[in-house]
Amino acid sequence: MAKAGAWLKMFLEHGMASWMILTAALVLVVIGLERIYFLYFQKSYDSSAALKAVKDLVLKRDYTKAIQICNSNEGNPELECIKLGLLSLENGREAIKSSLGAAVMEISHECEKRLPIVSLIASASTLLGLFGTILGLMQTFEAIANADSAEKGKMLGEGIATAMNSTAVGLVVAILAMIVHTVCVTKSDSITGKSQTAGFNLVTWIEQSERSS
Repeated sequence: MAKAGAWLKMFLEHGMASWMILTAALVLVVIGLERIYFLYFQKSYDSSAALKAVKDLVLKRDYTKAIQICNSNEGNPELECIKLGLLSLENGREAIKSSLGAAVMEISHECEKRLPIVSLIASASTLLGLFGTILGLMQTFEAIANADSAEKGKMLGEGIATAMNSTAVGLVVAILAMIVHTVCVTKSDSITGKSQTAGFNLVTWIEQSERSS
């Protein structure tokens, strides 16, 4: 514990770069936890039963009950998409497709919200670590310029080791940001893809119901 505290103290001695990396890490934690909770808990549903019920009702052209099922599953991206399509049914086929496209775009926007910040942290943290290392080396060379010859080697070694801490921490934050970004983007694409498929299925069901009537 004492060693970790001493290492943190050395890291923060690099000044602005260290505090910027620490700030980026805190922002990553806040945004990462919020996005993971939103995508993996708030927007994750098992829609198979509800979609089957909606399909049966659409094929029977009982659109009112189909909309009621969508309303009873508020927050479900797939059923929200289908609901918007059904509400625009009276305005024709093009209006349905337009509503479905708008619904998918809205879902995609919600899922990808704040993910560009995570991507920026992944890109910037490495550079901030390098910046901190350069500042640390500059401070080291300035300190040994007026030091005794016997102490210069030792001070140079300790200074370089300390300066490299910034690069190491920057890389750790960047790697974690890349992992969070990949995990969130993968889930976001899955949710958007399922919503888009639900919209396509709705158009197919409506066409089948019209042919069978």
